Amino acid sequence: MQFLAILTVGVMFGNSDVWAKEKVGGFEKQIQGTWVIVSLQVEKDGEKIDAFGTNPRGSMILTPNGRFSVILMNANLPKFAANNRVKGTTGENQAVAQGSLAYFGNYKILSAKEHMVTFNIEGSTFPNWDGFEQKLVMTVTGDEMKVLNPTAAIGGKAYPVWKRFK
Repeated sequence: MQFLAILTVGVMFGNSDVWAKEKVGGFEKQIQGTWVIVSLQVEKDGEKIDAFGTNPRGSMILTPNGRFSVILMNANLPKFAANNRVKGTTGENQAVAQGSLAYFGNYKILSAKEHMVTFNIEGSTFPNWDGFEQKLVMTVTGDEMKVLNPTAAIGGKAYPVWKRFK
């Protein structure tokens, strides 16, 4: 009888450990993949704005080996009259610089329970983010991911909503 009790306790602890690992792995698998931006609002000084317009374009890729890439842009970026990327006018360059953001690096799960993820940014079109660490909250429901980024590139807090790419 004592052997059975010890065996039962061992199985219970073993199962709880497996359950905990699956739960962490579950969150990790939930966020991995390719995502398309649906909306991106920034709350700053008590005001909410659509940081990349009402119909933003962009994608986020989170790989199983801990890499990420994010590209965001306003749907209404101007075409360059010179048809040459390095020969944009001051106005064209300003519109593109203010209407787009790209960054990449590696990520890790800080807490699956709290949905906390850290992005370690290696490079960005906003150079102030080079070498920067972002702590994000990512919540996945079905094929939708809501993110809280407390350090938006224009100040304030960003609330991007993503849809899983299929």
